[in-house]
Amino acid sequence: MLFALAWIVVAAASMALRAYGEAAVLLWLPSGVAAAAFTVVPVKRWWILILTMLAAQIFLSLVFGSRWSDALSYSIIAIVQAIIAAGLGLRALGGQHRAPARFAAVLGIFGAAVTAALIGAALALPIRADQTLSEFFWWFSANVIGILVATPLILRARRLLQESDEADYDRILPTILAVLCLAVLGTAVLVAGTVALAPAVVTAAVFITFRFGHTSSALCVLAFGAMSTFLSTGGNSPAPGADLSVRDATLAVQSWMLLMMATTLPVAAMLMKREELQLQLIGRNAGMHENLMLLDLAEELAGIGRWRFDMVTGQQNWTPRMLELCGLSPDLAPDPGDVRDLLPDRARPLFSEITANREARETYSFDYQFRLAGNAEKILRISVLNEFDIEGRRVALFGVAMDVTDQVQREQALDLARGRAVKLAAEAQKLANTDPLTSLPNRRCTFARLKTMVDLAGQRSTPLTALMFDIDHFKTINDTYGHQTGDEVIVQVAELARRQARHGDVVGRIGGEEFVWLLPGVGGPAARRLAERLRGAVESGLEGSTLPNVTISIGLAQFQCGDTGDQLLARADAALYEAKEHGRNQVRRAA
Repeated sequence: MLFALAWIVVAAASMALRAYGEAAVLLWLPSGVAAAAFTVVPVKRWWILILTMLAAQIFLSLVFGSRWSDALSYSIIAIVQAIIAAGLGLRALGGQHRAPARFAAVLGIFGAAVTAALIGAALALPIRADQTLSEFFWWFSANVIGILVATPLILRARRLLQESDEADYDRILPTILAVLCLAVLGTAVLVAGTVALAPAVVTAAVFITFRFGHTSSALCVLAFGAMSTFLSTGGNSPAPGADLSVRDATLAVQSWMLLMMATTLPVAAMLMKREELQLQLIGRNAGMHENLMLLDLAEELAGIGRWRFDMVTGQQNWTPRMLELCGLSPDLAPDPGDVRDLLPDRARPLFSEITANREARETYSFDYQFRLAGNAEKILRISVLNEFDIEGRRVALFGVAMDVTDQVQREQALDLARGRAVKLAAEAQKLANTDPLTSLPNRRCTFARLKTMVDLAGQRSTPLTALMFDIDHFKTINDTYGHQTGDEVIVQVAELARRQARHGDVVGRIGGEEFVWLLPGVGGPAARRLAERLRGAVESGLEGSTLPNVTISIGLAQFQCGDTGDQLLARADAALYEAKEHGRNQVRRAA
């Protein structure tokens, strides 16, 4: 609504100046105000703007003597022209709140104003059918200049009110004074009629634009146009010193204004681009400063040091923290010279890693271990990034380091403790599954292995034989020679059985003088031969042994489909009992 009110005021003033002041209106400011309104107001609210401007335009046209049909036509043309100028201008800028930072954008804005004014002038032809070519050019030029002058000034004023930048406010008074000086110069040129001085006005406008910013470009044209219009009041010529008719003088002054605008617009665009770059640079510098502060804080808290080495110039940049990590004085920063003369062993491990990774494109890390002057060990974890030029040559190194001495030592201690724990667990597991006297698998382990073998034999239909044996007359040996000798006899029998066993067999002690030998994949005559070999070995004893000679009785049972481990051993036990009943020192096979 504020834009609509501003347009009404400017339109009323412009119409009154032309109707009652008999002035040659050189620029039609209502066109610029309308274009600015459609640029800023959201599209969904355009209908309010259109209805308000349409009603006001019709009313004002009727007040100043236009016919109803002409008033309606002029109103529609003004709105269409403003919408076209705003739409094409936004497209040239790339959206709202964007400054024309490229020459193409400046050309696009100029083209938008020219296109909109040309379409408006063309649409008005049926209403102004009797107009001359000069009048058509006046109409067209007044609208072009009005759009190029009023639109950027209004948008800049709106932005200034929103942002409240003190630096912009400080430039207002000097800008106004400079523009007034240009207006005086322009007036002098127009009154004197010295055409040769016209370039001086354009030059002054360019200087003011360069000195005070892009907004002053539009202000210069506005001031020159205002003075020209003032000179033309009462039906006079806008250039009284020139030997031209009012019409020709009006066109000449409009041409100067267009030339001034076309000259200053590129300068204004360059200034806006420079301001944008300055703001970006200020923001980037502020961000870099903040990042450096955060980096320094993070380095301090995390104990991180960094360094960079330019391989082309030889320049180094070490942070004090990096020097401290290497056991050097922080006073050597930023360039400590040849660190190989300062570090232990000339830092051979460090430079070996850097040399080995000279082609690496990604960050690589390694641990650098050395001893300080007091023989204290130190470990640094270093990450390095190679920098390459466009030809692929390594030109610089950037690295960061952290003291991980305590961490590595804790990890090493933890690994050592973990290894010991694993070893102890393995030993405990072995003790839990081993008979302490013979070191053979005990009863629990033997039965667990038996279950596994029975399951596999059932699944794969492979043979499995169980030999159960015990020492004959073992009670007599204990009673005659004592329990110590009895234990030694058990150990000797266990050793003889272990020697007879194949890889993959299980020989276990299941209680007292009773043993089990499990033979996976063996059945029939082969199992009996192995049993007889074991019986004979025990009967022969160990060479050089001083223990009493003993014999064993063996019960042999073969796995049958559907057997469990208990069933298989029960048949082997029955065969063992049969061997005992038939005189001992023999092998019996279960039925």
